[in-house]
Amino acid sequence: MTYDFDGQAQDEASGHPAERIEQLRELCRTKASRLSAAGVRGHTINFVPSAWAKVVSLPVSVPRTGKISRGDVLDIGERVRQETSQATELLVTSFVWGWGTTGFGPSRLRGILDAAGESLEPSLQRALAAAFKETDAPDPIAGYAYLYGGYMSNESDTRAAPGTQEWARLWGYGPAFFTKLLYFAVPEALILDNRLANAVHDLSGLPGLVNSAGRSRPWTPYRYAVYLHWMRQTAAAVGVEPELLEVTMFQPPGDIADEHDAAD
Repeated sequence: MTYDFDGQAQDEASGHPAERIEQLRELCRTKASRLSAAGVRGHTINFVPSAWAKVVSLPVSVPRTGKISRGDVLDIGERVRQETSQATELLVTSFVWGWGTTGFGPSRLRGILDAAGESLEPSLQRALAAAFKETDAPDPIAGYAYLYGGYMSNESDTRAAPGTQEWARLWGYGPAFFTKLLYFAVPEALILDNRLANAVHDLSGLPGLVNSAGRSRPWTPYRYAVYLHWMRQTAAAVGVEPELLEVTMFQPPGDIADEHDAAD
């Protein structure tokens, strides 16, 4: 990554090692056994196609079976990188995957699409162009900063308002969902949402992710960089890929019937 404060973020992450590495290793092993032969790509979420179709026009790439996998969405991310699909298709599909069966997901997506209007695709393309400015070294922090509304070297800086053309911040579209778009489109990006933030805090005491009540703090680009480094160093200690650690920490293996209801 080319982020200016990347070294500082790595130092902060390394200062908060994960506890219970052996427990994490066993959880990841069990989670991997619950996935299909496709591995993390096979992580599948249930959704109700008719509920979404009433509110938004679903791309043809969204399966009408009521099940959508990470692999389905990763394939769209690859097509976006190859410029054979629009980034808007990836936003919609990753949103469906992220909400699963949660009832108000379609209305939330409709609100984002309506607020952005014709600026939606150009905004997403600005974020992805920033992430791929150096084609041989994709930079998820740059893409994150554009969607967040600024690089913000500290938590007191002011974000750009939604619709500010230099950036790519969209009304109603926060990190819990735009990190999904980045994960599916940009190598080395990982999903960050409240459940993961609480899990990381519980394992490491890492500051800046959640408050004492478990509510999300503002996740600046710097905070996202710290999170990425922490996940990578912990995945290395556990002996797994970071995305398997992410899906395991988000939803530790339990009742199989409960593992596919929603991704967020």
